[in-house]
Amino acid sequence: MTIRPNIIRVDADQPDKAKLEPAAEALRAGELVAMPTETVYGLGANALDEDAVAKIFAAKERPPTNPLIVHVAAIDDVHAIVAEWPNEAQLLAKTFWPGPLTLVLPKKNTVPDTVTAGLDTVGVRMPAHPVARELIRLAGVPVAAPSANRYTEVSPTRAEHVVQSLGEAVDVVVDGGPTQVGVESTVLSLVGGRAEILRPGMVTGEQIAVVVPDVVYASDAPVDEQLSRPSPGLARKHYSPNAQLRVVDDVDTLLALSGADEGAAWLVLEAPAAQPRGPVVIMGREPSAYAEKLYAVLRDLDRQGVDTIVVERPPEGDAWRAIHDRLTRAAQ
Repeated sequence: MTIRPNIIRVDADQPDKAKLEPAAEALRAGELVAMPTETVYGLGANALDEDAVAKIFAAKERPPTNPLIVHVAAIDDVHAIVAEWPNEAQLLAKTFWPGPLTLVLPKKNTVPDTVTAGLDTVGVRMPAHPVARELIRLAGVPVAAPSANRYTEVSPTRAEHVVQSLGEAVDVVVDGGPTQVGVESTVLSLVGGRAEILRPGMVTGEQIAVVVPDVVYASDAPVDEQLSRPSPGLARKHYSPNAQLRVVDDVDTLLALSGADEGAAWLVLEAPAAQPRGPVVIMGREPSAYAEKLYAVLRDLDRQGVDTIVVERPPEGDAWRAIHDRLTRAAQ
């Protein structure tokens, strides 16, 4: 009897092709494969196989209005996915790929509507993680992959998070160690000649503006949950731990007023003046380091069974925008 999921452990920097081949074969056969990317672990399926893609939505309990991002192993592979590839897209890909930037463009008819939530656009990116790229290359198919967790849960940054969340719903889990970026990719639409950031990530608007000067951030007004969205990650409630999450401006004042509730955990930028009874995690003031460990910390605190997670509001600025976005949605 086959035990699911089949967990394959590989070196993150130099993955063994022979070890990855069963995962590649699973993708070709229409099965679900969780794989590490530099952002979070993705739940992958052959992006051109409508039945395989449907398994992603079933496993995650994900609404069909939420599109998937298609991952490729090389820049030239996008031409099997997108109907248009403007000069701006080529410049952005040359600058930021492989890396955590997704480009949204008109799709080819070969891409199933299930991938794009019925829209005529598709998000595509080339991941930086060597394991993801080698697996996609070996499979010989583009891979649609949202985060490998139940819908609205905290995204997984380690293979064990995938198993905890999805269990037997996934066929193969490729364990390439912890992810490096820690939050999902920036999603940038280039549709209609307009450069618009739909979802913030660790590739910032300021960085993109060096290549495409007229880039803007889309409105962060709540989306209609019943309508198809141009990007994943736009639901009002998302990235949410089981514990109630609260974002506060002044941890020291809150500690004094609350009496340091022992049922709470505290995510702070630096050590607070008063020591609370519950767990304290010092996140620091460097945005990339904060992002890298955020989801793992939230998952660990859930495992400890805390009732509330109190988060000290991070600094403002473009480098922190993705972190503010994730915390705001997690607090809903």
